[in-house]
Amino acid sequence: KLVIDYNHWVGTTRMGSDPKTSVVNPSGQSHDVPNLFVCDASVFPAYPEKNPTLTNITLSWRTADGIVHKFREK
Repeated sequence: KLVIDYNHWVGTTRMGSDPKTSVVNPSGQSHDVPNLFVCDASVFPAYPEKNPTLTNITLSWRTADGIVHKFREK
């Protein structure tokens, strides 16, 4: 049976500056795997009050720009 889940799961790959309490840095880059970036609601430290769709779009766009900038510097 197919069940549609309407929840927006957050916090599974928490964003933060401290690798002991977070999975990715503020740029969405993994603390442990240098070329792994996460840019979805899983990086939110807490559930937002409103639907996170626009925040996810903005976060993804910012992360993509950061990746492009990082690799153009090399």
